[in-house]
Amino acid sequence: MDVELLKRALRELVEREPAFFRDLVLKALRSDGGAAEALLDLFTKHPEARLKLAQAVAGSFAVPLNVATKAEEPWPRM
Repeated sequence: MDVELLKRALRELVEREPAFFRDLVLKALRSDGGAAEALLDLFTKHPEARLKLAQAVAGSFAVPLNVATKAEEPWPRM
């Protein structure tokens, strides 16, 4: 099989079925550890991948600006 044809087919699959690709990667990560090492290498050595990872991590726990700057309402007195 032509490698370029396979790559193109995989790219199309990832675009159409991202959940399938995610599950495939998770299964690979749970196996022998080779996939985890390859992903760690990718995230640590490639600036674009490192940036996307940092954005995803920051976005997962960032506080929205309107929440962070909202003034606290005083407690009603009884």
